[in-house]
Amino acid sequence: MALKAKKVKKQVSGDKDATITRPWPDLPQQLLQLISRQSTLMQRISYRGVTKSWRASPRQCNTRGKSPWPQLSDDGDHVWSDDKSHPNFFNISFHHGCIWWYGRKPPEYCYYHWTHFVGYCYGLLVTRGKELCLCEPNKRISCRLPPWDDNIPIKFITLSSSLKNAVLSARESRHYRIWGGFDVDCIVLVLTGICSPAFVYHIRYGRGELEWKSQDCTVIDPYGSDQQFMKFSNVIHFEGKFYALSLQGTLAVIKFIDSRLSITSISTSRAVPSVFSKHFREYLVESDGEILLVFLISTKSMNLVDDVEVFRLEFSRLAWVKMESLGDRTLFAGANCFISVSASKVGCRRNCIYFTHKSADGWWVYEMESGSISAGWDTAESVTKSPVWDQTTTEE
Repeated sequence: MALKAKKVKKQVSGDKDATITRPWPDLPQQLLQLISRQSTLMQRISYRGVTKSWRASPRQCNTRGKSPWPQLSDDGDHVWSDDKSHPNFFNISFHHGCIWWYGRKPPEYCYYHWTHFVGYCYGLLVTRGKELCLCEPNKRISCRLPPWDDNIPIKFITLSSSLKNAVLSARESRHYRIWGGFDVDCIVLVLTGICSPAFVYHIRYGRGELEWKSQDCTVIDPYGSDQQFMKFSNVIHFEGKFYALSLQGTLAVIKFIDSRLSITSISTSRAVPSVFSKHFREYLVESDGEILLVFLISTKSMNLVDDVEVFRLEFSRLAWVKMESLGDRTLFAGANCFISVSASKVGCRRNCIYFTHKSADGWWVYEMESGSISAGWDTAESVTKSPVWDQTTTEE
């Protein structure tokens, strides 16, 4: 099959995103308005992607015992260190009869006005200010997490379930579950991006809570060098298991067994773009009962996205299969979030990936059918000027 030519218009990068505060989520205005009226769409949002670059090739051949695989490095986008000087503000004004803020300082009883957003999952924001908190923006509910050790970096955060489900399951069982011999209700998992500790996790059981637990990874990365243990940079929870990607693109399936996180299997293929690239950004997300891996690829310049690839995880082999069509789905990859929507229900164009390389660049669209990239719209343009939406609808 002949490869389809990629038509790419010039993308202009800038430093306009280096502002005092940053909006979250940085999604198109039409989508934010739909979410404000239909808050269940919040459940479809996932957190930011992970940026990786290829290291320079060694001048000499690999010596004996060295890995022949080309190596990847991250771009230092640890969520806490990256956002330390740029606090966030919540960017949705909900329409359900309560007073809410939109880009303004929130009420004192909420944990938003001195925090940075460091994770999002199951409708819950993980915020960091004087302390780490779990916050449910739609209901204005917040709860504290145990104190965090500032010497440990935060690379990525996910949860095993919604906090609401955890509390209900504990009440229905008529006792609070404890870790060690009992099922747990909700695990807050933090990837550090380093070898030791590789994981830091916190277990919530109803209204009770435990301290943070640290754990190393003792599994060698098959695509690493010098027999190094896996360093994890991206993770998603799906149907009772954590699926974590290492820095070198190895997928590990992680389960909570006997009071510990255990790697039960690893992938048969490496999660990297199929084309040559200098730099790429990966999003690991759930979409309609599937795990997708989306790559925004820069082949010529790190300031230009000139290709996009989408892969689906085949669970039986733990292999990544490249997708040629998304069907009715449309994906939005923002600088700090990601969302998969049904185009026919939301009213946008189908079988496309909309992305923004930097928040100052505006939005671009990759059409799966033609394999072309074109300008979408500028973030400063009004809703009426945007060519994305065919009609204004909301999900049922």
